[in-house]
Amino acid sequence: MIGVLKMSKERDSILVENTLKGDINSFEELMSLYQDKLFNFLSKMTASREDAEEITQEVFIKVYKNLYKYNSKWSFSTWIYRIAINTLRSEYRKVKNIKNIDYYTNVPELPANFSDYPDIAYEIKEQRVEIIKLIDELKEDQKTALILRCMQDFSFKEIGDILGISPEAAKMKIQRAKQTLCRKYEKLAKGGK
Repeated sequence: MIGVLKMSKERDSILVENTLKGDINSFEELMSLYQDKLFNFLSKMTASREDAEEITQEVFIKVYKNLYKYNSKWSFSTWIYRIAINTLRSEYRKVKNIKNIDYYTNVPELPANFSDYPDIAYEIKEQRVEIIKLIDELKEDQKTALILRCMQDFSFKEIGDILGISPEAAKMKIQRAKQTLCRKYEKLAKGGK
């Protein structure tokens, strides 16, 4: 695993260096390496495909404009996620309260074998929607740390680097987010709000 991380860090550094020398293909390769991951992360954070697409584009514009500031001693993935989080905070916060979020659009379709059991499929989809809503209601830093860990598979150290906190603090935020989700879900399951 460490060898793979080292190779990807070296690959990223070479692509950044080549981009700074004017090789646009290297930047396109960086985009292709990170675009889907960032979009996935941002769609979980915003609960909106459209907003995630816009913010992803804005992130890559900022990355391109600020690439000269990148320091190769950092992991490129943590650097780009930090830009994504900052962009999300500045751009999305302005419009979030205005929008009506359709949580159903973020629930993946169930496998075809559930088509014979529509009542079960409906119940599962409703549970997923409730979980997405509960995640969306978390404190922003807890939600971010939880999604980076559970859905993007970052280590506590990487999450700490992205959020500008210690790995221990990142671990604590994730633990608190999980506890909050469990407590709220149990209350919801018992019929409370």
